[in-house]
Amino acid sequence: MDPWAFRSVLDKQPRMLTLALDSSCYIAYDLSRCTLYKAWKGGVTLEGAPYTDKKNVQPMSWGKAYFTDSLHVARWVTTINGKKSTAKVISKGYSFHNDQIGLSYEIRLATGDTIRIREQPEYILGKNGEPGLERIFSATGIPSGVVVSLYSTDGTLSFDGNKTTRVLRYFEALPAQFPPKQEAEYDHRGRYFMEKSDCLTCHELDKKTVGPSFQQIAQKYPDEKSAMQYLIGKIIDGGTGVWGNTAMTAHPKLSEKEVKTMLDYVFSLNPGEDKTPEVVTDNTAKVSQNVKPGFGAPLEGLHPSYDVQTLHSENFKPRVGGLAFYPDGRLLVTTWDATGSVYLLDGVETGDTSKISVKRIASGLAEPLGITVVDGEIYVMQKQELTHLIDQDGDDIIDVYEAVCNQWGVTSDFHEFGFGLVYKDGYFYATLSMAMRLMSDEKQQPDRGRTIKIGKDGQYAWINFGLRTPNGIGIGVDNEIFVTDNQGEWTPGNKLIHVKKGAYHGMRWGLPDAMPETTPVVPPAIWIPEDEIGNSPSEPVLMQDGPYKGQMLHGDVTHGGIKRDFLEKINGEYQGAVFRFTQGLAGGVNRMRWGPDGALYVGEVGMVGGWSWKEHKYGLQRLQYNGKSTFEMLAIRARPKGFEIEFTEPLEKGIVFNPADFFVQQWWYLPTPNYGGPKMDLEKMSITKITVSPERSKVYLEIPGLKKEHVLYFRLADDLHSATGQSLWSSEAWYTLNNIPK
Repeated sequence: MDPWAFRSVLDKQPRMLTLALDSSCYIAYDLSRCTLYKAWKGGVTLEGAPYTDKKNVQPMSWGKAYFTDSLHVARWVTTINGKKSTAKVISKGYSFHNDQIGLSYEIRLATGDTIRIREQPEYILGKNGEPGLERIFSATGIPSGVVVSLYSTDGTLSFDGNKTTRVLRYFEALPAQFPPKQEAEYDHRGRYFMEKSDCLTCHELDKKTVGPSFQQIAQKYPDEKSAMQYLIGKIIDGGTGVWGNTAMTAHPKLSEKEVKTMLDYVFSLNPGEDKTPEVVTDNTAKVSQNVKPGFGAPLEGLHPSYDVQTLHSENFKPRVGGLAFYPDGRLLVTTWDATGSVYLLDGVETGDTSKISVKRIASGLAEPLGITVVDGEIYVMQKQELTHLIDQDGDDIIDVYEAVCNQWGVTSDFHEFGFGLVYKDGYFYATLSMAMRLMSDEKQQPDRGRTIKIGKDGQYAWINFGLRTPNGIGIGVDNEIFVTDNQGEWTPGNKLIHVKKGAYHGMRWGLPDAMPETTPVVPPAIWIPEDEIGNSPSEPVLMQDGPYKGQMLHGDVTHGGIKRDFLEKINGEYQGAVFRFTQGLAGGVNRMRWGPDGALYVGEVGMVGGWSWKEHKYGLQRLQYNGKSTFEMLAIRARPKGFEIEFTEPLEKGIVFNPADFFVQQWWYLPTPNYGGPKMDLEKMSITKITVSPERSKVYLEIPGLKKEHVLYFRLADDLHSATGQSLWSSEAWYTLNNIPK
């Protein structure tokens, strides 16, 4: 199995390490307890989002067990002078030497002493061919009078000195094992087909998420016979418009028979009359202009001021989870896939795949969605751990996977991601997303939905809370840290957020019990309206070239491309505008990093259905500023009675504006327990005064009736031109007016 040692959720338990010691012997450790969970003959079904594009499942072991500790009997116990003493057991990772693995634990005593345990497991064959497991323990740092014991179903193993202990256990030989037939696990074949496809990426049983719930679909089409053929075509061909602007993914590989079986299951879920109250908003103001890329619709092409080079190849198709550079210019890429790897790329500055070398230096990481280099050392943010990767012999291959911090709360929920990694002023920063599939009697773990700050000593603290799916953290304007968040329950739109201590950002699932639901919500620096200019915003970065230097960019996994963010400070708080910037890339943008060569490196990712841009799943590209000028809005600044729009080039001579050349709307967002949220008090704004600056690079709009804590949508006339004759690259912007300047 490649890799033969890997981290994951296993059998609905988090923080597991699985080792394929032999085709006849798998073992798994519970690293949260530092104990052996299971030994078995069989294998692991690698199901789940990074493995098979399925959201609601996680890896499961299959086969027959030689041994299992499903009741968590095994535990570490310490005594001091014969009396039981409190101690904390922590996994410190593992290392490889001569194709063998060694696990490291720390036992921290109440006295302040630290005992270090190393365990090396090995598969052994007995004289008669019976399978066996040898565990070699070594202990250091045990003070006088202290005894450390490992209790298990096999008995008690005690360490009362710094020595090596071997434990060998043989098992009864087992016959050949075979993976289960997954279809047998479902009570309806349609449900099984849906699990094998991507349906559950965008739909749930009883509530709307990206798409309508299955119950809503069943209610909308009560006449099954007349609706069946229409819906079969809709599912196979894809489309949009019935349930909003979000596109339904096409499924050309599904047969009509398979789709019909799925729909039979969906129709069986009809709960009767839909009594859910409808939130009514004012939608009387509609944009009347023609829709084309950049003008009421997403861009399609590459920004004219940048050239792109593709760094992935037929033999290297990374689903990028993180990007970082060594000081010597070599690029590190983590992958969100079944191998959970780190790749080292040399020669990326050439932009020529024939001159780029690709070397896998680490693997078996659990969904590594962040990476950084500090003083030449690699640190990776896994789903449930911050890990220091160490090369001990200078061959670039990682020998030691040292756990820095693994103490925040986790469950087996697929949605509990650990996002990004930023290092600033001696600390690491990352974000933890919420669980999405908890039962009614379960609560979010205390650290979910937060930005956390981690020291090199492993100590961590939370910074803000009430985030939902903050897939992006970066250093932006004024050397401040910003995160992006994805819309959903209690999060009516996507967000760009300035990270501040103690700020609550509205996702009520992350509200501590001691705090009321009326706890004030800190607004984002920028709202990123769902479907209009965002779906899944990702890593923000500070721009370093062209007229945009000092502004910010952020990617988007589902809406695709890169968006540009202009920020200003009003009354001491950040607010500003988001603009369309570029599309024309290989996939949904997940991570970005500036290289030592001054180019912007872009990592793309995707999974079939929902979390992808046009179903593209991978990509690595290099964007280089080419010096060409592109005519577009450079900034929008709030003024006491209106806004000033600045352009990248002077407007054409003799230009005369009238109010009809500008379409402006204003609204505020209402958070609800439903996915996303409505625009409230949506209104078209009147423009009473237009002033063009003498150099024709700025236009002032006086707009009565502006309200703080509202969002403003701007659309300019499509036929606007610069003094050089250039047409607008995009005519739209969205400004978040948290405060009105005086």
